[in-house]
Amino acid sequence: MTKSTITRTWIGGLAVFGAGIGAALVGVFLVMASGGSFTHVQGSQYDFNPDTTNGLFWVAIGIITIGGLIALAGSIAQFAAWVGSLFNTYLVPGKEWFAVLLLGGLLSFFFAPIGFGVMLAYVIAGPDGTTYPAPQVPAPSSQPSALAPTT
Repeated sequence: MTKSTITRTWIGGLAVFGAGIGAALVGVFLVMASGGSFTHVQGSQYDFNPDTTNGLFWVAIGIITIGGLIALAGSIAQFAAWVGSLFNTYLVPGKEWFAVLLLGGLLSFFFAPIGFGVMLAYVIAGPDGTTYPAPQVPAPSSQPSALAPTT
């Protein structure tokens, strides 16, 4: 996978993820605005009681679900770009970028901005491992080995 393919995949995944989150938020606001009612409990606390007989409630739930699935697809594309960047930087003679991407990607499972920052740094300044020649392995000699005959 070339760096340009990784970059396009990561940025595309980021855009799809953002669109999915945006759609899910629209659905949440629709539910909160007209898919139910708020009941005062005490002080400044309110309970939300959804109106499941309202058609708009179920449309909003569908929008939330579809938005979540779209965001999941964007996350999978970003994960594929991260794996591609790992393979790409493994080909580079120095393993610094590989180590940074691996550690940053693993830490992003606990704190997502770390992974975002690491991939952004790779997209801006990372090396393209496909430009480095593959290590040359010596070809086996075609001459037969001189073994002593056994009796």
